[in-house]
Order: sequence, then C-alpha cells, then structure tokens
Amino acid sequence: MKFVAILAVLAFASPLNAYTVPRTGNGALADQLQDFVNIVPYDDMVALLHEYVQHDPEMQQLVSYLQTNEFRNLVSGLEHIPQFVELLNNLQRAGLDAYFMMNQINDYLHLGRLSPPGFRLTRTTRGIRGFLDQIEAMLPVKQLEALYREKLNSSTVFAQFIRFLGSPTTQTIVDTMCANTVLNNFLLKLKGYGVRLEVAREFLQNELGLHVSCVV
Repeated sequence: MKFVAILAVLAFASPLNAYTVPRTGNGALADQLQDFVNIVPYDDMVALLHEYVQHDPEMQQLVSYLQTNEFRNLVSGLEHIPQFVELLNNLQRAGLDAYFMMNQINDYLHLGRLSPPGFRLTRTTRGIRGFLDQIEAMLPVKQLEALYREKLNSSTVFAQFIRFLGSPTTQTIVDTMCANTVLNNFLLKLKGYGVRLEVAREFLQNELGLHVSCVV
C-alpha cells in the first residue's frame, strides 16, 4: 500500500534506508555510515514496520497523519530553513547524497524535489533559442566533427550505420513523416522559437543524401 511506502521511506531515509548508503563525490561519509548499515538487521526491521502498519491502530493513525497537508507543510517548512539547507550541503560535500534521501521523502509526499547547489539554474533563461545557444557553446563542435570523420574511415560498424541512415528505408520514413500535418505544424512552431532547422536539413541532404520535403 502507498502509505506503507511513505512510512518506510520516512523511517529509513536516514543511513538505514538501504543496503547501500547513497554516495556523492568521493563518498567518504557514505562509506563510513555504510559500516553501521551493514550490521543493522534491515529486512527484519522493515518486515516489523509493515506488520505494525497493517495491524496496529496507533501506527495506522501515525501513517494517516504523515499523509496530511499539515505534515507536508511541516517538512516543506523545514526544507526552507537556511540552516537545514546548510546541513544538507555539508553532508553532500562530505560524500553523503543527502539530497537524494530528502527527495525520496518529497516524492512520496508529493513535494517539490530539492536540487544540490551545483545543479541549481543560476543563469537567466532566454527561451528555446537562448537554451540552444548555451548548449552549442558547451559542445566541442570541431572535435565532434573530427571524430565523426575518423569513425567513418576506421569503424566498419559506424560506416554501415551511416550508410543505412541514407538508405531507401530511411528515405521512406522521412517521406512519411514530412507528409504528416502534425509534424509540419510542430516544425513551424520550432522555427518560430528560433530553432535552425536548416542545419538538420543540410545534414540529411548533403551528408546522407536524403530528400527532405517537409515544409521547413
């Protein structure tokens, strides 16, 4: 039952929540805590927890409370305390994936997921085109192109794969999709967002030898 899973997560979201303590970075703290987990009778404890949830009235009342908005607000309030965030960050830096553990609880309580500092979006977003510009700036384009050419010459499997992409089979797929109104409307939407569809068209036509009859 769902409420069994909720209580199990809350009860074992400490270092007792799995056979393997969630690690991050060098995993130093997780490795130390793993020694404690290894001597805990985890299966027996979980079995006992499930038995109580199934048959004990007080435990059932507690589980019911853990599903209320009042308790969700309690957890959410805790996660907004600056010192609690600092605690999570310290644990994270020490090698324990504390954010993973908290997100197990949040998932079951239908709360928003937390992100470690390194994964927070700090840049101002600028729409689809801005996103693609940032992605393109991250890509080692010349190295990718050189690797592509090298693989064509040195790898039989890769060369066969590229030849298949330019085959009549693939041309049939392209023709079928380009005749699809929904796809063409989607391509027009992408073009409106600033997506440079001509780059894909040039690759399909010039590199693979395919004919692209889509509207854009």
